[in-house]
Amino acid sequence: MSHLEVLNTFKAKGLKITPQRVEVLRFLEKNRIHPTAQRVYDHVVAKVGSVSFTTIYNTLHLLEEIGVIKRVVISENTTVYDVNTKPHGHFVCRDCGQIFDIDFRIFLGDLPGQVDTMQLIAYGICKECLNSTGSR
Repeated sequence: MSHLEVLNTFKAKGLKITPQRVEVLRFLEKNRIHPTAQRVYDHVVAKVGSVSFTTIYNTLHLLEEIGVIKRVVISENTTVYDVNTKPHGHFVCRDCGQIFDIDFRIFLGDLPGQVDTMQLIAYGICKECLNSTGSR
């Protein structure tokens, strides 16, 4: 869904298009980094000033509801938001914390049916961290 389509969806739902909501959308479109709500909040505060964490959380929830982003629970204490809504998994580096999209189809093989939903999260050390610390 394009930026304009999202804003039109907001209007259709009777929601105001606020500077805070627009900045959340811009940040997510430009930074495909699987941010936490806190990271989105920090960015929006730096760009537009005063905003409540609740506003950020509610905006993320709304974007999830209309299918613009997906919420991904990485661990018991970490939830991130992903603008890639196509089916895929994630690889989480235990050293640097970076989250990478991975094509989970390589793990599926020949299934006896159609998958409706799946969440794959692999944990390990990314190539960059392996190269910077030598082989483990």
